Amino acid sequence: MMGEVAVRLSPSWFPWLAPFGLTYGLGWLLLATGVVWRVVSFRWIRAAFPTLILLATWPSFMLVFSLGLGAAQTPMDEEDWGVLSFNVRRLDEFDWLEGDATRRALAQWLSDRKESVWCLQEFPTNGKAVLEGAGFSWSSPRRTLLSWPGGAGPSMVTTLPIEGWDTWMFPEDAGRGRVLQADVQTPSGTVRVFNVHLQSLYFSHADYAAVEDGPSRQEGLRLLSLVTQASKARAKQAHFLREKMAESPHPVVLAGDFNDTPMSYAVRQLREGRVRDAFESAHLGLGGTHIGTVPGLRIDGILVDTTLVVHRHETHGVVLSDHHPVSAWVGSGVDLD
Repeated sequence: MMGEVAVRLSPSWFPWLAPFGLTYGLGWLLLATGVVWRVVSFRWIRAAFPTLILLATWPSFMLVFSLGLGAAQTPMDEEDWGVLSFNVRRLDEFDWLEGDATRRALAQWLSDRKESVWCLQEFPTNGKAVLEGAGFSWSSPRRTLLSWPGGAGPSMVTTLPIEGWDTWMFPEDAGRGRVLQADVQTPSGTVRVFNVHLQSLYFSHADYAAVEDGPSRQEGLRLLSLVTQASKARAKQAHFLREKMAESPHPVVLAGDFNDTPMSYAVRQLREGRVRDAFESAHLGLGGTHIGTVPGLRIDGILVDTTLVVHRHETHGVVLSDHHPVSAWVGSGVDLD
């Protein structure tokens, strides 16, 4: 229930609620497990109230767990086009995984992709040359790279024509976050694509180790402070992004590393704009994208204009970064909901 409250109240007002959104899916599953145990133990009366809670919160749980029933009812055709979002973690620049072997595997995986718009986060300045050196071709098919100026940041790769593009950062009081936007000529017409990387927690390796081992009281308070400060920043960034999307004369697609779960105030604010979560068209499962201590966290996503139809959403299981990539296949049409 605290998760239901956290998603509706800004962390700027109640910052201590933010962690409940992060653990919403796990908490729901634990409650459901408890209900099942009480039922099979014939303690039906004690199961009644938590069952009502599960039923009341079922729509919210569907934001973090897909039954695989939400795909569009119209078949895909040649006019559909794909969007890929992937935090490539600087192409394993510091050999967090396997260095050159990871980059070669990443280059091969990207070469096999059919999506026509790639939104890459933490793409380094020399990323084009690095991928090319790992065996990736920029000419077959011909791909255009739009890069963040000066340092690693959101970049876009596409085989489609670009009408115009820009990069920008959020206001100073909204924390650190980067956006690359481009007007892309898609088979659905011109679509404004936002590639975003919202405020990170900026946990160090020692911080992640403390989470895994169990932090001391002092460490716990410091980590909680990092979580709440980042949540406040993302809330402001979400409001700013929603205004930017509302200003677009074209349908919009918002893709990227949100650093927040679907049951967070920030992502809820984004969904309440003109977009829907492509995860509604996902296969069965949690669709977790962050490879870390807490399993099943979906902090990367693709939000699609309600004037477009999402035919399919997929979370790719490859381990080429500390994030799993996600993709969505989009077509023209009226939102089925």
